[in-house]
Amino acid sequence: MVIVPAEHPLDWKKPPVITLLLIVINVLIYFGYQGGDSTRREEAVRVYLAQDLLGHERPLFSASLERRDRLDADQQRALEALPRQQLAWLVLSDLEFGHELRALPAFQRDAAWQAARARAETARDQTSSLRFGFIPERFTVQGLFGSMFLHGSFWHLAGNMVFLFIFGFALEAALGRATYLGLYLLSGLCSGLLWWALDPSWVPGIGASGAISGLMGMYIGVYGLRRIQFFYWLGPLMGYLKAPALWILPLWLGKELFGLIRAADHVNYYAHIGGLVSGFLAVWLPRKLGRMPVDEAYLAKQDPDASFKRALAALDEMIGRFALDQAAARGPQLLQQFPGRPVLVERLYGIAKGRQDRALMSETLKQLFALPPSPGADALLRRLADDSAASDAALLSHPAIQLHLLRKLLQRNETSQALHSWRRLARSGQLPDSLPGLTLQLAKQMGQRGEVQAVRELSRFLRQHYPEADPTRQLTIYQQHLAP
Repeated sequence: MVIVPAEHPLDWKKPPVITLLLIVINVLIYFGYQGGDSTRREEAVRVYLAQDLLGHERPLFSASLERRDRLDADQQRALEALPRQQLAWLVLSDLEFGHELRALPAFQRDAAWQAARARAETARDQTSSLRFGFIPERFTVQGLFGSMFLHGSFWHLAGNMVFLFIFGFALEAALGRATYLGLYLLSGLCSGLLWWALDPSWVPGIGASGAISGLMGMYIGVYGLRRIQFFYWLGPLMGYLKAPALWILPLWLGKELFGLIRAADHVNYYAHIGGLVSGFLAVWLPRKLGRMPVDEAYLAKQDPDASFKRALAALDEMIGRFALDQAAARGPQLLQQFPGRPVLVERLYGIAKGRQDRALMSETLKQLFALPPSPGADALLRRLADDSAASDAALLSHPAIQLHLLRKLLQRNETSQALHSWRRLARSGQLPDSLPGLTLQLAKQMGQRGEVQAVRELSRFLRQHYPEADPTRQLTIYQQHLAP
């Protein structure tokens, strides 16, 4: 039975950074660190066999295993037929047998046996599942945390990462990154603690499934009784259903309880139940008490840009019916209400230019020059540079505008257009204090492109207008290093 939420599409404009980081960490640990486990196992087996421990412990292990697991005759024969190395690892890695062995009087009296066993166990405990896995009968905080990032096989890893992504990206958006990460780790810890409390075991537990079950519970806690869409796969049946999120919790919990009671597999249902319940309570209770902020607009699928899109559509409607006076009057208010929007700046720039509206152009260019680099902002700067070269560009030829334009073009290495802007500024008769430094910066960019003639033009200007300035001396030295 598979039931997973299908409520939200992934928005790559707001990538789930923490979810992706968790996936990368798990993958790197599996392929980078756990990939060395086969070598570590081989070394542990080598140490174990080199000290002839198998001869001492084989009959004791067979008796212990038969007592614990009630082996039938076929299973007993299969055990006896195991290759020597495989049997050695089976004996050495059975922590419950090791615990029983240390209680035997014969073992306690034999110091050599104890020392040999200790050496083999030291080598054995270097394997990832024994070093960082969670073993309830050998409780360690290291194991409680570390087990969340280990996996038993590639398919174990792949399955967990798929579910981590399915549940994680929406929860990260709804809860915020810090809260989401904290609750993910908390759910993983609670899953291990429930297993430790209810089923003391010597078997190492590894895998992110307890923490991921916590994400499942969190998802229900976030949405509560809100109706959301789920994808289901029940044997031959699959499709979508819409139901209150809280109705799905008993199905998920019932599946885990059924597995705990009836399934004969190696799935850690205690961890799943612990994660599911703790994740749900960690979100649902604070939500009920009003103590956990959640992005309600995201849950309701409200477009955070809806008001801007409506305003832009209204502006376009004015432009479409040539109500340019009305659009120009609305422009400053829109710029104040929605700052940093290249598409809005582009619309209002066209209106201001067409109407030769100094006030609107001033407000529009302030926003344009404040925009961070982006394809839209860069295209607008190039358009402004082209428009400044037109014969009827009196509004744009003001030295203050050309100075800001020159700075932005230099920042973006738009060298050719920067040179034209510099020429307009140099001819304006109002030379700003920053012009020598900008001239030197432009000359260096021109020099990198091999534009020697342009460098000479810039150098002549500095020598004529700023003969004692430091940029003039620097450019003279720079010229000497350029090819003639």
